[in-house]
Amino acid sequence: MGIHDRPYWKDNQESGFRGGGLMRGVTVGMPRPGQVVKYLLIINIVAFILQLIFLKILPLSSIFGVTLEGWWQIWRYVTFQFLHSHQSLFHLGLNMLGLYMLGTPLERQWGGKIFLRFYLTCGITAGLSYVIMAGLMGLPPYVPLIGASGGVYGIVLACAVLFPQFRLIFFLFPVPIRLAAVIIFGGMILVVLRSLSSGQVGPSFWSDVAHLGGAVAAAVWIWVLPRMLGTISQTRSRINQGAWDRKMKTRHAEQKEIDRILEKIHIKGLNSLTYKEREKLKRATRKQGEQDRDLYKL
Repeated sequence: MGIHDRPYWKDNQESGFRGGGLMRGVTVGMPRPGQVVKYLLIINIVAFILQLIFLKILPLSSIFGVTLEGWWQIWRYVTFQFLHSHQSLFHLGLNMLGLYMLGTPLERQWGGKIFLRFYLTCGITAGLSYVIMAGLMGLPPYVPLIGASGGVYGIVLACAVLFPQFRLIFFLFPVPIRLAAVIIFGGMILVVLRSLSSGQVGPSFWSDVAHLGGAVAAAVWIWVLPRMLGTISQTRSRINQGAWDRKMKTRHAEQKEIDRILEKIHIKGLNSLTYKEREKLKRATRKQGEQDRDLYKL
């Protein structure tokens, strides 16, 4: 079975490709989930029950799963994350275990809103990765991708970066989360590269393409976006500082000109002023009066 729960191959729409489960086990302890993690767990479980109810009538994956033929239906990139294989509880159970155990500290670290945006972004990117590769490789357009693994694997990578002290029970042995992440994602990359080089792609290939898409989104979120935002902030700060310096320079020049005019009045009298000098003095007096009124209002 390899390093993670391998998906199965089905031709019917309800089965599709399922993202493999997160891992064989996670850190010991039962943390209290945050609001977002709790509601995500509830939605996934309710969606699974609905899948079972509508299984004989209308497979929900045909409507809400990501497919090549429905690539333009935007809602699928969100809804597919809440559907799981109806043939085994492991698909749902392992993903929910990963979401619960690793999503909880991540939500506590970032806050609910940021965590939710991160989780859904990773899942959406996983769906996009699947659609792009399916188009390139000629996958039948009706086969859906379902599962929360794209978002969950994004969480794994984020926790490996932010919480290196975490340990996962991997193949029955506790290992540092960073080592586990290297093994997991390294194995996925090898599967994808081997499949591409041989031209023989199976369900593991399609699942790992989606998983790696979620991990790439997490990497961009953690490493690239902060640097981009920092660069933008620094650029904006420099622009604002330059504008402030120019404003101060202009004010200094104006004040220097007003001082010169006042000095001229002191020496030669008011009648010695030119028309332009009188206008400058009026504007300065009016501006000072407005500033004084604003100060009085405060």
